[in-house]
Amino acid sequence: MTGIIVLGSMMLFSACSTVLNTTTQSIELKTNPANAKILIDGKKFGTSPQVVNIERGANHVVKFELDGYDVYETQLTRKISYLYWLNALNGFIPGMVTDWFTGSMYSLIPNEIEIELTPARLEETKKKR
Repeated sequence: MTGIIVLGSMMLFSACSTVLNTTTQSIELKTNPANAKILIDGKKFGTSPQVVNIERGANHVVKFELDGYDVYETQLTRKISYLYWLNALNGFIPGMVTDWFTGSMYSLIPNEIEIELTPARLEETKKKR
């Protein structure tokens, strides 16, 4: 019985980030005013406010567009998750490799974007006389 528990624990924690982080991450996106179009890496993701679930393995460009307001663009940056290093501390190299291949070794920062959109400036055309 003890052997089964040990074996099960080894399998569970052999890819700690994959099990606990998964390969995607939920990011909360809010704008004021609401209903701005959300584009992530050029793909449409609806309007704000919204929680999106995106891949952890890469950096992402997030853009907000709303008529009458300046476009706002920012980046979600991946960093190595502390859960990934738990594999190293436990000596589970196969788990580290699995986490690396699946992208679950990363966390995206920030995990929430809340922005105030800036009204677009209207340029007045002046007539020269």
